[in-house]
Amino acid sequence: MIYFPRSSLPTSIARKLLFRADTSKKPRGPPSGTPGATNYNITDTRYEVIKRILYESPKTDLPHFTEEDLERHETIERAWQLYLRNKREAKSKELAAKYRMLNEANMQLEQISKNLFLSAQLGNKTMLFPGQMKIPTETPPLNGWNYDYIPSPKPDQSQEKESKKEEG
Repeated sequence: MIYFPRSSLPTSIARKLLFRADTSKKPRGPPSGTPGATNYNITDTRYEVIKRILYESPKTDLPHFTEEDLERHETIERAWQLYLRNKREAKSKELAAKYRMLNEANMQLEQISKNLFLSAQLGNKTMLFPGQMKIPTETPPLNGWNYDYIPSPKPDQSQEKESKKEEG
């Protein structure tokens, strides 16, 4: 099998390869009349060439490190792992503190009022967050437009009208 990296293979060469693959081998498959004979064209060499051109990427050579570069790389890797560990530990401590405070609040509530503690522990177990949230929509309400709507007068306007009536 000939290997061509995708980036170094011009379109004209790819076309020539496809043409050679088309003329050099006929598609193999079951004889006509057998079940699946119409859908069996996978072994056509053109498909293999197309797949090789499109999907096989050239294997990149790893850069060669000097001793100094290797030491620098390992130091950076250790520092990164240390950073990730510190981040994990900080998050773990934060969650532990939240859990501890929640338990303390529950114990205080239990000491203060048994009824409140029991009602706080029940909750609605059947309803989950997405079901509880009302989704905002831009659709009009079901009752539609109120054509008989008359806005109520504002307090300032009603006082002005009364004062004008008294003057007039």
